[in-house]
Amino acid sequence: MSRVSKKEDQFYEMFQELSAKILSASDCYFDIISTYPEHMDRLEEMKQYETDCDKMLSRIFEHLSESFITPFDREDISSLILKMDDVVDGMENVSRRYELFHVNTNPPEATEMARLANEACHCMDTLFQHFHDFRRDPVVMEEAGKIHKIEDEGDAVFHDALARLFDEKDPVPTHLLKWNTIYNKQEEILDSCKTVAALVGNVVLKNA
Repeated sequence: MSRVSKKEDQFYEMFQELSAKILSASDCYFDIISTYPEHMDRLEEMKQYETDCDKMLSRIFEHLSESFITPFDREDISSLILKMDDVVDGMENVSRRYELFHVNTNPPEATEMARLANEACHCMDTLFQHFHDFRRDPVVMEEAGKIHKIEDEGDAVFHDALARLFDEKDPVPTHLLKWNTIYNKQEEILDSCKTVAALVGNVVLKNA
C-alpha cells in the first residue's frame, strides 16, 4: 500500500493523466508518420493533444503553487512535467513539418524513430502508473532503464539516417535541409523521453 497522503496522491494522479495523454498523442504521431500521407487528417487531433497537455501542465503548476505538501521537491516536479510536455510538443512539431515541408517521400528511418518514440511513451506511461510508490516499486526504475535503451537505439537510427541522407548523389539542398530538420526534431523527442527517465531516476535516488 502506498504511504503517500491524499494531497500528495493528487500529484501522482495528475502525473498519470498527463502521461496517458502523451501516450495517446504518441499513438497518433506514430500513425501519422508510419502511414504518411494516408492519415494526415489527424494533424488537428495531434494539435489538440498538444493543447490538452498544455492545459494539464497549467493545472499542475496551479496545484503546485497552492500546495503546502508535495510528494518531493517542487523544482523536481516542475522540471519533470515541463520535460514531459516537451515530448508531446516535439511530436506535434514533427507531424506539422510533414505538412509544412510538403514531404513527398517517407524514409524508413523516420518511421522507425517515430516507432521508438511511441515505444518510449508506452514505457513512460507504465512508469507513471507505478510512480506513486517509487520508493519500493522496482517497475519505476525498470521502465526508466528501458527508455534509456530505446533512446540509444534511436541514436543509432538517427546517425544512419543522416549518413544515408548526406551520401545521396547530387541532392537538392532543400531536400537535405528538410530531412536534416525532421530527423533532428525526431531525435529531440527521444532525448526528451530520456530526460524524463533521468529526472525520475534522480527523484528516486534523492528520496530513497
